[in-house]
Amino acid sequence: MIITYPARWRASTVALCVAAAAVTATALAAPARADQYDFVSMFDNEGVYYSSITDVIDQGKMVCRMLRNGAGMPAPLDYAAGGGYAPYETAVVVASPAMHMCPDVLPTVRAFLGGGSATGA
Repeated sequence: MIITYPARWRASTVALCVAAAAVTATALAAPARADQYDFVSMFDNEGVYYSSITDVIDQGKMVCRMLRNGAGMPAPLDYAAGGGYAPYETAVVVASPAMHMCPDVLPTVRAFLGGGSATGA
């Protein structure tokens, strides 16, 4: 015996299944890699002044781009220092995007800090 449901029940059941799948996928999704809020929070927590949140996020993106393109650590450090940051602030400007926006470049940062070859040469 085959049981058939009215068309509206089938449509409701399909819609409910699609909604449940969407909620489940959202709940189980991996967290985003580029966390700009944590990036900016590190500036705030470390006392690094910035006049524009948009500009500081753009600086972070540029640091990520430089490191991903193989520039090594001196290039982003020089870039950050050119923005008028003090030496400690320059380190935060480079470390924060590496930690929060592009963690894939952390090996380059760690190699530089450990005296490795991440010098851009």
